[in-house]
Amino acid sequence: MDKNKIAAQMYSVRKELEQDPENTFRSLKEIGFEAVQLDGMRGHQATEIKELVSKYDFKIAGMHIKHERFFSDLDGIISESLLFNCKTIYDKYIDDKEQHTEGYIKTKKQLITTQATLGKIGFRIGLHCPEYDFNNTVEGRTILDYITDPVFGTGIYAEPDTYWISVAGKDPLEEFEKFSGRAPIVHLKDYIKGFSPDDMDSNLTELGNGDVDFKSIIEWGEKSGVEYYCIEQDYSKIGIFNSLAKSFDHLMSL
Repeated sequence: MDKNKIAAQMYSVRKELEQDPENTFRSLKEIGFEAVQLDGMRGHQATEIKELVSKYDFKIAGMHIKHERFFSDLDGIISESLLFNCKTIYDKYIDDKEQHTEGYIKTKKQLITTQATLGKIGFRIGLHCPEYDFNNTVEGRTILDYITDPVFGTGIYAEPDTYWISVAGKDPLEEFEKFSGRAPIVHLKDYIKGFSPDDMDSNLTELGNGDVDFKSIIEWGEKSGVEYYCIEQDYSKIGIFNSLAKSFDHLMSL
C-alpha cells in the first residue's frame, strides 16, 4: 500500500485539534500520514491551520464542508478551498432537518448547480453519507445513488464509507463498486458484526480488528480511480492516535 494514498480524516482528532493544533498535526505525521482530510477549523483561523499543514508538509485529501454553507456561503467555500489548494469538497452530512424527500431533492439540485458552476474552474463536489442514506430512498434510489446520479452529464462525486454501509446491513464492496471512477476519496473504518447497528461503542473498531474486507476494497480502489483512502475513527477506547496508528499500519500491511 502506498502511504501517500492514506489520509487521516480530521474529524477523528476534532477535540485534539481544538485544544492543540500543532501537536495534532505533529502526531499524525509521526504515525506516518502524508495527507489529511479537513473537517472544519475547530475554532481556529483557517490561516493558522494552513500554516501547520504547510509546516508538516501534508497533502489535503479533500475537505468536508457543512451542509448549509453550500446554500449560503459559496464564496467562503471557494476562498477556503483556494487557501488550502484543494478543489475536492464534500457536503459532509445532510442536516437532520433536510432528511426527507423534499430536502434530498433540494440538496441534489444545489450540489448539481454548484458542480456545474465551480466545475468550470476545476472543483469537484461530492457527498458523504451516514447509514440511513444507504437505506432511505428517493424515486426508488438510495440517497447516495440518487444524489450522485448525473443530470445532463453533470454528476456529484460519492464518498462511500465502509462503516456506515456495514451499519446499514449492506456489503461495502458491493456498494463501492457502484462508484468506479466517481469516488476519488473513500472512507475506511472497521465494523464488528453481531451488535446493534446503533451500538458504536461495540461495533466500531480499528482497521483489521473487525469484519470489513479491506484487502478487497483496496484492490477495487486501485483499479477504480481512488486517490486517497481516508481513515476515520469517530472515537477511540485506546487513545485516538493509537487507534489511527493501528489502522494506518493495517493498511500498510495490505
